Amino acid sequence: MKKYLFLAIAGLLSFTACDFIEDIFNKVVPQEVTIQLKSNGEAFEVAGIAIDIVDAAGTASFQEVTDEKGVAVFILPVGNYTASVTYKTSEDGLRLVYNGSNSAISVAMDAENAFDINLQKVESQQLIIKEVYTTGCPKNETGTYSNDAYIVLYNNSDIEADASNLVISLVYPANAHATNKYYDAAGKLLYGEADWIPSYSAIWTFDSPVTIPAYSQIVIACFGAIDHTETVTASVNLSKAEYYWMQKNDQFTNAKYVASDNIPATHYLSCTPQNSGNSWVVSNSAPAVFIGKMAKAEVAALVANKDGYDTTCGTTAALAMVKFPNANVVDGVDIWSAANIEKSHVRFPASLNTGYVAITNNQGHSIYRNVDKEATEALPENEGKLVYDYAGGTLDAAAATGSTDPSGIDAEASIKAGAHIIYSETNDSGKDFHERKVQSIKE
Repeated sequence: MKKYLFLAIAGLLSFTACDFIEDIFNKVVPQEVTIQLKSNGEAFEVAGIAIDIVDAAGTASFQEVTDEKGVAVFILPVGNYTASVTYKTSEDGLRLVYNGSNSAISVAMDAENAFDINLQKVESQQLIIKEVYTTGCPKNETGTYSNDAYIVLYNNSDIEADASNLVISLVYPANAHATNKYYDAAGKLLYGEADWIPSYSAIWTFDSPVTIPAYSQIVIACFGAIDHTETVTASVNLSKAEYYWMQKNDQFTNAKYVASDNIPATHYLSCTPQNSGNSWVVSNSAPAVFIGKMAKAEVAALVANKDGYDTTCGTTAALAMVKFPNANVVDGVDIWSAANIEKSHVRFPASLNTGYVAITNNQGHSIYRNVDKEATEALPENEGKLVYDYAGGTLDAAAATGSTDPSGIDAEASIKAGAHIIYSETNDSGKDFHERKVQSIKE
């Protein structure tokens, strides 16, 4: 009996070992993977376009270029991947960017392993978000401080821009890592193919005409438009006369958010609130900020039309979302908390923005737009004025954390030297922005 029992166990172990070996074999044998670029449902047949692929853990990356049919061939281990592409060209005098990604690439053993990336064509915009600072900084001794949030808007062209009808808002939910009912069980963004995005809390508008000169910016204080450095050394001075201020209106009357007398009333923004709080609920952790173009009267009508709200997340004032038209969106950035990447979701549809940029909270860091190196260097007036060896990012080579501007150009130092900066516009937050270690307006 013992003899037969031993033979049975040996056979079982042999069978289990074979299964184990086969399982390991299946995982380590690389598979051929094809990626087809498409635009408007048809093959995007352009050769030489680089496609980047990263694995789900973010520990391995691969790059191949397309052939004349717009197809790139990879050899990848079995697993899950995200592929992305940005292709810049020119057409009829316009700078164009074709941008796309596919986060659902699952490479299997002995499968077809053929995937598509649908490209969105982006024309260069005049007005863009240059910087977002909402995550706060350390107090002088202990604790953190976040009443000093601001947004910088920039004219990314050589023509004066009219920003009078520009609006500012947020995409729900407040934090990228919060519960998001706009994703179904299969991981699909419910409004991904709709013509709107869920705007929440408020839509801000300018009360007076606003123009931004070529290659210039305006700074907008979100909460306190004061000199915060008087009490918090690591903070910023938001009390300058040329700055703007949002927060004060009939409902958003939080007493701790005030403006310096230096800032004229013509530089105040107003809004039609959607939530029931006493202040704007921009996240100090991981907001998705967007700007759009819409006349003030249209904004008021849009917010007032309660029947047009989306109630996917609920019917209360805090959860029913205004459907802001995609056609009116000008620019956006999806910011994720570096401590909560695995729990986060993108909040823009791919037609408006892909990817995300991470930030470490409460350190005085901001999200700052990358320089378009090629376009900036091509400006003849920049000769001898560009400053290189940018060290303002947060990328730590040893720990592989943070991010930096891949152009290597120090934008702020170059501007002080008289250069004109053209910033990246690919509609991919991960490629357009980086985490900056010190606020750009810090003195």
